[in-house]
Order: sequence, then structure tokens, then C-alpha cells
Amino acid sequence: MAVLTGKNGALRWNGSTIGKVRSWSLNVNRDALETTDLGSHDRTYTTGLRGVTGTADLMYDPAEGGAVELLNSIFSNSSNASQSVEFVLDSVGGKTFSCNAFLTAASPSVSVADIQVCSISFQISGSISGGF
Repeated sequence: MAVLTGKNGALRWNGSTIGKVRSWSLNVNRDALETTDLGSHDRTYTTGLRGVTGTADLMYDPAEGGAVELLNSIFSNSSNASQSVEFVLDSVGGKTFSCNAFLTAASPSVSVADIQVCSISFQISGSISGGF
């Protein structure tokens, strides 16, 4: 049985691998739409719209072009600020999630005797491809 450990995982932004990502996660939700008829005794549902958000912890170095581009994208005033994002579960096995997304939050922090980390949040726009 193959177990994914994160060793071969990555985060890609506009085709460039953001090399120092400590962790990332995706949250995929699908609405449940009620279809219960008047007089029914049990509720019934059908599937609705899907929504996806993501987070990542970047170990930030101002010399990294990809990380800087990603972090600065939150300052874009464009109404179409979404960029290509690829969440790689296993680069060896080809397991990825690909989508268009834009940053919704960036929270840089640093402590004494530690590296600077920036926690970021994404909103995915449109469909997401790939899978487990």
C-alpha cells in the first residue's frame, strides 16, 4: 500500500514551483439543495454547487521570485486576479489538483532564531481538475 507523505508534494503558481512550502491543504465543499415536497415526511436533497478554498504555509525568502510573485498578487486591483495554481500530492505518481485561484489572505510572521513564514489562503474560481 502506497502512503502519501508529502515528500514529493509541491505547490505551483503560474507554472513555477514554490519550492519552500511547509504545508498546503484544500477544502472542497458541495452544497446540498433541499428538494422536499410539501406533505413529505422525510427531507430529500440533490447536489448543488461546489466551492473550493485552499491554504499554504510558505517559508518565505525575498530572493525567491515565485514566492514574491505569489505574495504580491494579493495587491492586484484587477477584477480577474485568478492565476493558475497546482497542488501536487505526489509528483512521482502524478497526483495533482489544478485550478485557477486568487489569494484571499496573506499573514507573514517571523520569530527570533526562526525563518519567516507566510500563511496564505486561496479562493478557487471555477472547476478543479485532478483527484486523489
